Amino acid sequence: MKTEDFITTLVKEGARKPFPKPSKVTLGWLLTITAYFWLVVAFYGTRPDMSVKLTQPVYLTEILVMTITAIMAAWAASWLALPDADQKSWLRFLPFIPLAFLMGMLVYGMFTNSTLTLSECLKLGRYDCIMRIVLYSLLPCGFMFYSIQKAAPVRCCWAGTMAGLSIASFGYILLRIIGRSDDPTQLLVWNFLPVFLMMAIGMVIGQSYLGRIWQS
Repeated sequence: MKTEDFITTLVKEGARKPFPKPSKVTLGWLLTITAYFWLVVAFYGTRPDMSVKLTQPVYLTEILVMTITAIMAAWAASWLALPDADQKSWLRFLPFIPLAFLMGMLVYGMFTNSTLTLSECLKLGRYDCIMRIVLYSLLPCGFMFYSIQKAAPVRCCWAGTMAGLSIASFGYILLRIIGRSDDPTQLLVWNFLPVFLMMAIGMVIGQSYLGRIWQS
């Protein structure tokens, strides 16, 4: 929506309740998603070799990097939810730093420590991993987008993209805690790439749902 149209609609509809500070919004999101996260883990249980995995630096680094990505993306989404498009809009680029680092880890592992070729991995057809990330994300996704739309964001696509990235990052972590696969090629194709799918879904929701908030 153009700024002029936004102002005209705002005058017509009246002012909305001020959106809470981004730090407060981010904390609320993270607490809610973390509670949901542990409920899912309690329901499905952790992988049987979790005690061993917690002693492996590569696994711990992977979980830590994705956790940082999730937090950064939530922080960016909370700022992008604000109507003022110029307030710390650069935050949207920060989550891609740890995300790129993790991609590098997986690509390196694919060439040095994988038991599967790319073609063999594709033949596995682990579409269940994609579906689980999407299903794990439905409830927190609805909560985050409901919060964002109350602020009437201007950068709707970016706000939706960051929300999708944050939620998908938690979904990735859930798969790594619950699932048993450790092959880098399989992780890259069936666990990591679906994160970008969720980002695309978030962008579409941001454009179609958030973009209509002030047009209705």
